Amino acid sequence: MLTAHTAKGQTVVLTRNMSLPELREWRKNETFYCSQCKEKVQLKVGDIVIPHFAHYQQTNCRESFSEGESPTHLLGKAQLHELFLRHKTEVKLEPFLPDIRQRPDLLVTWQETHVPIEFQCSVIPLELVQQRNEGYHMLDMQPIWIIITPPAIRSSSAHILSIRLSQFQQFFIRPTHARTGSSVPLLLTYNPSSEQFHYLSHMIHLQGSTYALLHSIMRIRHQSLPFALPAAPAEKDVQELTRHYQEARRKYLRSVIGYNHRGVHNQFLRACYEMRVQPIHLPTWIGVPTIGQETFKQSDCEWQALLIAAMRETRRTPFQLDRSFYRSFIKKFEGDDEKQLEACVNYVDFLRQERIDIYRLDKYLGGNYVQEILLGRFLAMHAKY
Repeated sequence: MLTAHTAKGQTVVLTRNMSLPELREWRKNETFYCSQCKEKVQLKVGDIVIPHFAHYQQTNCRESFSEGESPTHLLGKAQLHELFLRHKTEVKLEPFLPDIRQRPDLLVTWQETHVPIEFQCSVIPLELVQQRNEGYHMLDMQPIWIIITPPAIRSSSAHILSIRLSQFQQFFIRPTHARTGSSVPLLLTYNPSSEQFHYLSHMIHLQGSTYALLHSIMRIRHQSLPFALPAAPAEKDVQELTRHYQEARRKYLRSVIGYNHRGVHNQFLRACYEMRVQPIHLPTWIGVPTIGQETFKQSDCEWQALLIAAMRETRRTPFQLDRSFYRSFIKKFEGDDEKQLEACVNYVDFLRQERIDIYRLDKYLGGNYVQEILLGRFLAMHAKY
């Protein structure tokens, strides 16, 4: 931790402007105490890890608010603190909130609104993250979580990436509101070593935990307050996202037979067989990135083909469906039922808008539906009033 109290009750905040010799001399003549548990803490001044306070070995304080701090966490927290100070924004470092017994890394005040900032470097149980959020919500605070930049993109300068995001990382994807009122999914990450923010936004689920997304880099010295939002993708970016999506679609369809270990029990292959179509020959309107598709872990080709097969089995068209049909369909999938239902409705809306005849799989084989959908979605997100 970077804050403590002296024996006289004075708050001490360690900054990188303090010289190591001065700190070493200071600790000879001063006693420091944890601002939360009031126990004595030691001021550690080394040559590798930035100066910080630490509890002595025998303490219960750590269990009440923290999972421990790495050198990376200490450095990132110090850099973020300096960012807000440079912008002359009211900021408190590691303040203890007694009503909920929590201590955010930073507490920033923007336009009389208190915003906890958490810089998360380690993987902790998501239940603990939810508990912390619930605590902040009790105080009418909306926290901002910034996670450590994933190793796979720290050295990447590519603007469009296909990347696997763990369940823990996916949890911190948050909606950021564009000027239209629509939301843009964003994962805000920070790398203290390079002093860079890495923005991961405009995500398109491919399969499992893999997403295609926009990757933007911003040095901390260029960061604005409130935090800058990602810009609308250019048309060439949408074309590249489309390429990533279509390549993932082709790869999945080519491999689904070769890696099938379930035989006739593979629902997707069985549906293709009953519809008399080879997976690789599915029309381009099966396997498109409609809104909410990330709620299915399966490829869009799979769950959308199964939905088409279910409609054909009941002899219905996209114009003849009700919510009971959707609820019956999504029972076979794991995940959030309500979000999956919404994804199905969005896909069927697409079929209706394009006037797709689901009983003619040999029609509409061409058509760049993916690029049209993505262009429409992203333009709508960022369009001016």
